[in-house]
Amino acid sequence: QTCLIHFIKRNMNTFILSTARLLNRELRTKAYESKPLLQKVIGAPVSYHGIHTSSLLYCKVPSEIKPPEKKQVELADDSFMKRLYKKVFSGVPKSKLKATGYILLTYCSQQQSLEHFFKTFDMPDTFYSWFLVTELHVWMLSCRLMHEEEYGRITRNSMVEALWKDCEMRAKSLADIPSSLRSKQILSLSEEFQAALFIYDEGILGGDKELANALWRRFFLCMREQEENQVPDMEKVALLVNYVRATMKMLDNTDAASLLIRPSIQWVPLETSFHAIANE
Repeated sequence: QTCLIHFIKRNMNTFILSTARLLNRELRTKAYESKPLLQKVIGAPVSYHGIHTSSLLYCKVPSEIKPPEKKQVELADDSFMKRLYKKVFSGVPKSKLKATGYILLTYCSQQQSLEHFFKTFDMPDTFYSWFLVTELHVWMLSCRLMHEEEYGRITRNSMVEALWKDCEMRAKSLADIPSSLRSKQILSLSEEFQAALFIYDEGILGGDKELANALWRRFFLCMREQEENQVPDMEKVALLVNYVRATMKMLDNTDAASLLIRPSIQWVPLETSFHAIANE
């Protein structure tokens, strides 16, 4: 073992300083002969590197020497690198999730075979019929997104925000009405939308009877609310029940990346529900 001796003059008393000077003088003349004497004083094998009384005299054997503590590397609070680090390693950016919500709304409003819905369920070709079909798909997709916790919540809120912007743009293109009246109608739709979420949630948590009742109350009755004493077409109600069940199953089996990172949805065709009823 090699021990390097350092001298600090301010921490030495007269006796230690005198001893150090004697050792230093002895080492200059007889370095090899004084090595055992220095080892005896220190109590450990040493090699001579020169002793300077102008430094300090304090010796630690290697077992007592502690390695210097490593300080954690930290970036400045307001630095470009720290902002970049947070952006890269803090998960999916909110801007990406909000953009995903707008993309998913296009799948709900444009990619669900709207004409087939109108024809199958004998729906009038109106703005309100489009809203009922879009609302149903937005609700089903919202149920799946809420399984993704905070990411899903941000995406769902963005999708609903896109829904109202889409409604406003369609209302502007359909008729030239005052903006105050248009805003009032969209507000009425938003209230219906909130109520529909509760109705559909209650239906999906129950059996097919509860789901059929929810779809009848919201989807079929509201479609022709001006007509009185409507009698439900049980075949069409059963068809829509099977469609909702099959679509919810498909969404549950869809991984989060296909919804949040690379949004892509292939809706279950209505023909699948026809086959399910025929098999029953």
